[in-house]
Amino acid sequence: MKKLFLFSIFFIGLLSYSQENPVSISVDKTSIKIGEQIQFKIAVKGNSNIVFPTIKLDSLGKVELVEALPTDTLKSQLEKKYLLTSFDSGVYIIPRQQILINNSKYLTDSLLINVATVQVDTLKQKMFEIKSIKSEPKTFDDYKHLLWWLLLLVALIGVALYFIFRKKKEKEIVVYVAPIQEAFKRLKELDEKQLLQQNKVKIYYSELTDIVRTYIEKDINIPALESTTNELIETINDFNESSNIGISKETIQQLKRVLQSADLVKFAKSNPIVEEIKEDRNTVELILKDTQVAVHKNDPVEVESNIDTAIQSIEKLVKKKKNNVVKYILIIVAVLILILSVLGYFGYKYVKQNVIGSTTSEMIDSQWYTASYGFPEVTIETPELLKLESVHLPESVMSVVGDYTIHTFGSLISDFYIAVNSTNFLREMGNIDLDAGVKGSLKEMEQSMGTIFSNYEEESITNNGLEGKKVTVNYQRKSLLTSELTDYKLTMLFFADTKSMRQVIVSNLKNETNANKISERIINSVRIKP
Repeated sequence: MKKLFLFSIFFIGLLSYSQENPVSISVDKTSIKIGEQIQFKIAVKGNSNIVFPTIKLDSLGKVELVEALPTDTLKSQLEKKYLLTSFDSGVYIIPRQQILINNSKYLTDSLLINVATVQVDTLKQKMFEIKSIKSEPKTFDDYKHLLWWLLLLVALIGVALYFIFRKKKEKEIVVYVAPIQEAFKRLKELDEKQLLQQNKVKIYYSELTDIVRTYIEKDINIPALESTTNELIETINDFNESSNIGISKETIQQLKRVLQSADLVKFAKSNPIVEEIKEDRNTVELILKDTQVAVHKNDPVEVESNIDTAIQSIEKLVKKKKNNVVKYILIIVAVLILILSVLGYFGYKYVKQNVIGSTTSEMIDSQWYTASYGFPEVTIETPELLKLESVHLPESVMSVVGDYTIHTFGSLISDFYIAVNSTNFLREMGNIDLDAGVKGSLKEMEQSMGTIFSNYEEESITNNGLEGKKVTVNYQRKSLLTSELTDYKLTMLFFADTKSMRQVIVSNLKNETNANKISERIINSVRIKP
């Protein structure tokens, strides 16, 4: 009787212990075929200070972990799900898992899994020949080692074009302007300035004497510009006697008188009348002519006094027109070689998909893909599979966001863009204002795109029981192809609850029929996983 009493107490203790254990496990199935998956779930009552384990699998290593899903927070408990599979038939035991709750250890029950082989009836199932090994599709990484060769080819083409187009240094054209012709040209320019009408007598005489002094210095090689009037006249007399150039004494006296008159105006503030000034100007012209005749009386070339035919070319170079057709042919050939080399090595399909892109008409007729992106999932049908973008979240949101993904597709040729964003929160966020979320997203896109949205249209929608907003706006920006201001349309689906937020964005040319059809088909295909 005593033993029975003790056993009863022990049994009650075990029963109470089992009832108080806050940890439980469940699976969707315990028997699978090779390659099938099992959803293994651990549920813990309560939602504070709970640590889930790194799952321990069977001791033989035949059961594999496919994915450890994020923890789900329910009203009164936390749930952790694992996807398991096996590729070897047999019976395997998943051992007990240890859970920490408030630093106390709790153990789950063990689990028995039966993995069966797939039976193949060779009499009913048609057998096929073994297929040959199919190579993986080429990616850019497969050609990285050829980048230096491509750069070398471009450099060689650049050097070739440089030598083709470089401008040869033209021969310097030596132009000789006779001193007498330069002097007459300056006299004409002096008359056109109308300094006398402006009562600028001092400036007039300074330029007049500079003309005659410059001529004497250039044509007779006498330092006339730096000499005083007396020094210049004395030098001319000496030079005239020693070289026998034949300048008449009357011409020298006229030069002396004009220079002295100019000195009186410049230094003694003399103010001659207009007639005297004009006489000095005509005297300078006669001095120039007489000196020119005396100095060049033995030259075989006839002296011309007409200022309109002043400049005489000593050397004339005939510029030969280069034949530019050869250059253009070489450029075209070089570009064609480069294009054919890229197409031949990478293949037209690779260049089309990764560089040129597909047009909207090609998108409509091509095969479409239905796929799920992000966590929580967004299922969508698109003309091309979306690519996962690398995103670095700011530290300010790391304590709130558990997982964030963005998958995109874009084409520079068709001006078409698709984006699917999925955000998973670490904890429940409470009620989320959809209107505020939509406006915040649009404002951020406006700033990043450098544009302003207009024609705002909004409607409330529901997808698989999840409430959301559908927004359509118009905007303008420069086309990447034409650099002209072009009209675009942007459609955004925005869904949010206490645990997640999801966005689908489609941007396309507003006035293109095919683009609008593609956009509508994509938007209508969106399915949100609750």
